[in-house]
Amino acid sequence: MAAAAKTPRAESERPTGIPVLGITYTIFGVLMIVFVSMVVTFTAMMGGYSSMIGGMMGNTLTVFGGFIAVGVGILAAIEFAISWALFSGKNAGRTIVIVLSMVDFIIHCVTLLVGNVFAIPHIALDLITFFYMWKPSVIMYYDRKSMNLV
Repeated sequence: MAAAAKTPRAESERPTGIPVLGITYTIFGVLMIVFVSMVVTFTAMMGGYSSMIGGMMGNTLTVFGGFIAVGVGILAAIEFAISWALFSGKNAGRTIVIVLSMVDFIIHCVTLLVGNVFAIPHIALDLITFFYMWKPSVIMYYDRKSMNLV
């Protein structure tokens, strides 16, 4: 009975960290989409109020909020693309995860320098993902189709 518990997993079995990271990236993407909708709503409301007070400020605030919303929307799209690539199980998916996690890491480091403290969990997740993608079991999982294991 003890020998059955120590049998090695098949090479094509998904490593445990893949769905955990995929779900985490999906949650971050959803939170970013919620943030975008809040920013757009807030700037639309404040833009209308500030135009009564200062004329030009209302349009400026709305445009500024739009730029923030587009930037965070792009980051949310990157989060969803990483999540899809993690769950795809394709060899190209691993490459996509590595490239996009580094792009995401660089963007979040820049936003951290500007003062966005909410980038810290994203930076940690990107570093964990980047190093996790180089584990031998993960490499074997993504290379299984090229080795005809599936």
